[in-house]
Amino acid sequence: MVMTSYGDLSDDMMVEILSRLPVKSLMRFRCVCKSWYDLVKDPNFINKHLKKDDNMRLTVSCTYKNPYDTDPFNALISYSSVLPDKTLSDLHYQDFEPVMDGLHIGPFDGIFLLLRNDTNVILWNVSMNEYRVVPECTAHFPRNTMANSSNFGLGLDPVTNDFKLVLILTLIDEERQEIDYSPVAVYNFTTNCWRDLGGFQKSYDYRFDSSHDAYLNGLFYWVVRRPDCYKEILTFSMSEEVFRVIEGPNIPQFLNYYESAMRPWMLGIYEECLSLLYSEDISHSFEVWMMKGGSWSKYLTFGPFVETYRARGFWRRGEFLLESSDKRLVLYDAIYQEMRDLGIKGLWFSVKILKESLITVRKEDA
Repeated sequence: MVMTSYGDLSDDMMVEILSRLPVKSLMRFRCVCKSWYDLVKDPNFINKHLKKDDNMRLTVSCTYKNPYDTDPFNALISYSSVLPDKTLSDLHYQDFEPVMDGLHIGPFDGIFLLLRNDTNVILWNVSMNEYRVVPECTAHFPRNTMANSSNFGLGLDPVTNDFKLVLILTLIDEERQEIDYSPVAVYNFTTNCWRDLGGFQKSYDYRFDSSHDAYLNGLFYWVVRRPDCYKEILTFSMSEEVFRVIEGPNIPQFLNYYESAMRPWMLGIYEECLSLLYSEDISHSFEVWMMKGGSWSKYLTFGPFVETYRARGFWRRGEFLLESSDKRLVLYDAIYQEMRDLGIKGLWFSVKILKESLITVRKEDA
């Protein structure tokens, strides 16, 4: 990162201050001087900016029953929105539904994937309001197979400083049975092209839990479930472009679908470490596990609560998002042991952290 000194502030101090500002402010400040213009395009600064809690926002996808509609086919209403206030004190929200009408995944580092089909994607950076239509991926399939589902990951390759999108396809044969081979392709932001990685031979017929994934320091992580419901974590290195499977923490595994589903593994980044939020006793108390130095350790427990809750995700330090038994979204502060109702109620939720992102998805002019 190149900066010139500014008044009495050192370069490092100025970079630290700028990294805490919202994207809209940084877009305006590009005009101040060339060094600031270059800074906001620098992948190292973009990555530093992404890691700041100041730039986190909460996105909620919610489905609820319309109390005024008696038509059973129109009784359910779904919406996707972001709560712009980072403190979650002001609960006014911005509606995403006009843009995200249809299947979408993410956000990954501030970028949503708007899916036309399993291999056709539009990238949308919410904070910069930029779009890119990604060329359709033409992965090579074995004979007599077709794509059944797709899973994505997005992150920075720390070696090349290029952002990459990885696509994993699940295939089925003519009898609609899944096969044990998954084609894999990688899209580079700088070249605007897909590369076929061939694929990987699956040891198991994995089921991806796409709502529980994370990216950290060049690695993307997915929670995957084997046919016997045993959970593992699949990783992809953005620089080496290889997959590995790692074990989760030392917590009980439940080898039937109901009990496994009732105890989801919520992956997230907490205090700059890969972390997992877990409830063993059907959601009366919770554990936070962290991976440091290649091994898992229990970092925090909170509860037990009289009421039952389901884990929905990490928020800021000491704060966690939970869903109550009567379908309310609440924020629990484990440090002060306080529960706050966020005023959102529905039949089911999907809650994700949106990071304000400087990753440009607009193609540079040739």
